[in-house]
Amino acid sequence: MSTRGGTMHTRTTRRATAVLGLALLSSLVAACGDGGGAGAAAGGPETTAASAEAGPTAASELTEPVTIRFENYNLAAAGPGRDATLAMLAEFEEANPFVTVETKATGSEEMFPSIQAQVVAGDPPDVAQVLLREWDQNVENLPLVTLESAVGEEELHAHLDAGHPFHPRAAALTERDGQTYGLPYVFSTPTLFYNADLFGAAGLDPDAPPATWAEVHQAAKAISEETGKGGLYIACIELDWCTQSLVRSNGGRVMSEDRSEITWDGPAAIEVYETWAEMVDDGSHVELTGSEASDAFLAGNVAMFLQTSAQQGQFLEASAGAWELRTTGLPAYGTKTAVPVNSGSGLAILATEPAEQRAAWELVKFLTSEQAFQTITTQIGYLPLRAGMLDDDQWLGTWENRTLIEPNIRQLDDLEPSLSFPGTNAKQIRDLFLDSLHRVLFEGEDATAVFTESRERATALAPKVGS
Repeated sequence: MSTRGGTMHTRTTRRATAVLGLALLSSLVAACGDGGGAGAAAGGPETTAASAEAGPTAASELTEPVTIRFENYNLAAAGPGRDATLAMLAEFEEANPFVTVETKATGSEEMFPSIQAQVVAGDPPDVAQVLLREWDQNVENLPLVTLESAVGEEELHAHLDAGHPFHPRAAALTERDGQTYGLPYVFSTPTLFYNADLFGAAGLDPDAPPATWAEVHQAAKAISEETGKGGLYIACIELDWCTQSLVRSNGGRVMSEDRSEITWDGPAAIEVYETWAEMVDDGSHVELTGSEASDAFLAGNVAMFLQTSAQQGQFLEASAGAWELRTTGLPAYGTKTAVPVNSGSGLAILATEPAEQRAAWELVKFLTSEQAFQTITTQIGYLPLRAGMLDDDQWLGTWENRTLIEPNIRQLDDLEPSLSFPGTNAKQIRDLFLDSLHRVLFEGEDATAVFTESRERATALAPKVGS
């Protein structure tokens, strides 16, 4: 019998002892430097290469019942994400009678510290849904098991290539230094949702949505003036991965590609903030909190909402019979190519015992199968990472809302990974970045001055290069 949404701590002494050893080693390494190397200490490239040579560490099959714990953030809040996750876990247990899945619901922002604390206590989850934008932080500071060491390259690639294969840009998101530290699970790229009815009411063509930020600005201003409704909200104010996408689309970076330098005050980045602030200043972009803007969009009072497609299920429910929901891709800056960056999460294994590793891998495989992505896309709104499903009538080819996900799927070909801010102070650095954005957009402060000052503070918090 499984437990859903609760915290369970039934563990064998043998497993707890093994994981505690890893945890202590991980903690010692983390204490020695800001950048961390816990991933190397507890399953990094050198360790996993040796493990791969010794053969897979997971049991080849399950011959007796085993219980695993799955820490998941979709279960932490009521809604389509929780409902779909519970349905998939029930399907998994029915198909795998030897495996019982106990769940621990943890919010996405609390996931990393929650797992870190459990590692130190010697009782981490067997499988965890961890943020892709924190993937480097996870690899560097948690004892994630590489899939090559657990099940071997042949079994791993057989799963990735089965049926409709994983999109290669999606599959690469969880790879580091030639090793795979989990699999991408649920994510989106920035999607511009829009209310076709408000476009029509403002004299705009809903069949020709804006393709550039200049066109978005014009459309938002027209909608505001003609209908009295809000024109636009960009949810990147609360989501740094989304802001990374905007800055990359204008040719800049919020940090260097190797994560060694904070660069969010570069000229291309400043231009993004200033263009955004202009839309707030003239009323084209509504001045609301994220939750207020979401409620306004659901009620048909904001015309455009740049957001993750994780909200799609909620948007469809609210718009049904009231207004027409449509989507388009991430707008570009002039003639520059838009650069989508991913949101979302991957599934990582922390189990160390052979039977629990096998059970954990079977759960990861199920949740990244065609069957699971059918549920994930139709009920939540996230991308089917086996992209060919969209054109297959057995799967998503006949889904009535497939046009909503098509712009998102097309953007996968240009996908770049969202990056973790460096070091153990990554959250503080991210908070500095988002606070700077809020000050520029809603408090009227000078973008160059604010972001230069916060970059200097962030640099002081980041690990020193070479340390």
